[in-house]
Amino acid sequence: MLRKIVLLILLLSTPTVWQSTLATEQTVEKQATPQQQVTAFYQWYMTNIERLPSADPEDQKTFEKYISQETLNLLNKINNSEDPLDADYYLSAQDYGDDWGTEIEILRESINGTNAEVDIRLGKANDFQQTLYISLRLEHNVWKIHRIQDKVTDIDLSAWDEPK
Repeated sequence: MLRKIVLLILLLSTPTVWQSTLATEQTVEKQATPQQQVTAFYQWYMTNIERLPSADPEDQKTFEKYISQETLNLLNKINNSEDPLDADYYLSAQDYGDDWGTEIEILRESINGTNAEVDIRLGKANDFQQTLYISLRLEHNVWKIHRIQDKVTDIDLSAWDEPK
């Protein structure tokens, strides 16, 4: 009798164990890697670049999905100042190639705890290209772009940071 009760308990608890395991696996699958976040951002950004920046709340939500809040606040402060950036911060350039949203090559990805780095190349080989060095931070369990640099312009936002 005891054996039947134990067997019945095991059978009844099995779906719960499986559901819990599946839910955990689905949560892990849904969290994008740093390179997936960067790629998705640039695909979206380059597709919509002609109308950005915009006041559309959906665009703001998309920026918040990919860019850290600290960086968005800092860029807003800079762009509303007397000395705004003279280049597109996300491209680290004043011009861009038509294929930069479709030709995205991941050169390197490195994850160290809650920080990550992704180096990408936008554009086709032997054409108009841009290489970007992107640092990301884990923010509310989502990888968000924190800083973007290239070797030529090296836009440094740290000069705008408030003293802590």
